[in-house]
Formats: sequence, C-alpha cells, structure tokens
Amino acid sequence: MTDTSVHLSVLDLATREYGQSNGDALRGSVETATVAERLGYERFWVAEHHGMPGITSSAPAVLLSAVGAATSTIRIGSGGVMLPNHAPLVVAEQFGTLRALYGDRVDLGLGRAPGTDGATAMALRRTDRLDVDDFPDRLADLIGFFTGMEPTNPLARIQAVPGYGDVPEFWLLGSSGYSAQVAGVLGVSFAFAHHFAADNTEAALELYRSSFRPSRFLSEPRSMIGVQVVTDEDPRVVDEQSAPGMISFIRMRQGAKPQPVSMDEARAYQFDELERRFIAARIARQAYGSADEVADKLSSLLDSTGADGLIIAPGAAQAPYRHQALETVMRLHREGRITRTASAAASAL
Repeated sequence: MTDTSVHLSVLDLATREYGQSNGDALRGSVETATVAERLGYERFWVAEHHGMPGITSSAPAVLLSAVGAATSTIRIGSGGVMLPNHAPLVVAEQFGTLRALYGDRVDLGLGRAPGTDGATAMALRRTDRLDVDDFPDRLADLIGFFTGMEPTNPLARIQAVPGYGDVPEFWLLGSSGYSAQVAGVLGVSFAFAHHFAADNTEAALELYRSSFRPSRFLSEPRSMIGVQVVTDEDPRVVDEQSAPGMISFIRMRQGAKPQPVSMDEARAYQFDELERRFIAARIARQAYGSADEVADKLSSLLDSTGADGLIIAPGAAQAPYRHQALETVMRLHREGRITRTASAAASAL
C-alpha cells in the first residue's frame, strides 16, 4: 500500500547531453515534465544555473512557461530562483505571469546562492558586491509584491502586475542552517539540497522545525529533500550512467567549466584513487543502485530526516535512464516500499 504521507517531486537541470544542442536539452526538460506528470509526481521544478555548458536551465521562468504549456496537472516551479541575482519586482512579475497563465499550480522556490561562479554572478548583478546579507530584505520585498507591503516600505506604492494578490506557494531552498532558520522564522516550506550537501541535512531540518513559526502561508512546518537517483538492475549500467556526471563534477571542482562528457570518454576514463574516494563519499547518501537499494536508501533518508517528501534529481547521463529512475521510484512508492516510520513522521511535526 502506498504511503500517502510521502510526497514525490522532480528536480530537473535541463541537462545537455554530449552532442546535443541547447534546444535539444530544453525540449528534453519539457519531455521529462510530461513523463513526471504521467507517472503521478506532485511537482516538477527547474533549477537556476549560469555559465555551465552542460546545464541549460539559466532562465527558470522562461523554461517553466514551456513546461506549463505542455502539462496540465503537475505543479511546476523553480528549484530555485537565486534571488540575489534578480530584482524582487522582476521575479514577482515573472511568476505572477506564470500564475496568470497556469493558475495555482505554480510554485516559487527561492535560494540565496549565485548558481554560478563569482565573475558570472557580478555580470548578472552588475555589481562586485556578492555578499548575501540583504537576502532577508530582498525576500521580504518579493513576498510584499505579492501580498502587500508595510506602508513604511519605500516600495509600497509599486504594484507587480501580474503578481499582486496572486500569492504563489513559497519554498525556501538551502544547503545550510541559515536558510533553514530563515524559512522557519518566515513560516514557509523548506527544501534542503541533500543531493549536493548531504552532511548537513538532518541538522538543517531539525533547525527548520525548531525555528518554525506559523504564518499566513503554513500552520505547520513542511519540508522535502533533494536526492540524486541513478538506478538499474545491472550495476555496470549504474556505473556507466553515473560516470559522465562524476567526471564533470570533478572537473568543476578543479575550476573548469566542462563540456558534456561523451559515453565513450566516460567508459575510457580511469578514475584515480582520490577520485574514487571522492565519488564514494558523494554518492554514499544518495540513491544509486538497484530498485531494492533505491527503496532502502530513500526510506532510510525519510526516517533519518523526517522530511515530508523527496525531490528526485535523476543523475543518469542519458534521458532514457533519467526517465527510468522516475519510473522506478514511483513504482516503489506505489508498492509501499518508500516509507517513513511512524516515529519519523511524528518528528516532522
């Protein structure tokens, strides 16, 4: 029997595979959204990244417009818009436009990281001031453009059209205790980036819950965690489909902006001992492996974190295997094999 208390969503990066054009990658993202909707996922989110040759999700609002046109029931949203890169009014107008087009199924997930390197962040923001100290003020202004601002706010006379009065479902995204605490104090939903910051997940979610104050948006805390999934019954396929992404990540850690890695290059690549240890640590708390292994790993994460849901980030190099991951996770969920224990569910409240 399906554990209906566990919510399943999808995070997509509009991955550009080796040999693909940007158009191919973006159309692939839209296709993945239709697959997720057909399978019964609750949400489909796209991330904001800039200057990365293998990732084409630099303009979430634009991509979400295409996703919204191709779907009809699944919630669509940003996972997330990196608010320091944008004027809050622009974000309010963009997502107000999306909600005018696609109604109440549009989410607005927000983060405070740049989603890129320092030089690109400066080009986006047109300033060399890259600190995030003003993030709470920007967030308050953005919410105010939807809900109305205090009369003392200098921006109170400005109206977001579309946007004002059409309040989206707000989510704050993060990979630290800071974002968790801000989400709790504001009383909004929180999504933790476990898929790339797995060491801090439990502590951040506990801080979110302990900091939570009921608000006009939520009466109780609500959270989900991102988890990367690569699955196949043949472990060689799992290794092969994981390799291009791992090679790219290693090169990014070395300061490069790598082009997509071909399957031939990945098969020939010889990971040294340090790289193998790095990969092992990176995937240890993700869901890589057979269906049985994926079920065990996802259920274990739900138990240890008390999260209300999982946002699945398919990590395979090729689209058929990314879709296979979504199909496998949803099948396991419907079979009742992805569950939270009663004690974990209680700890989430």
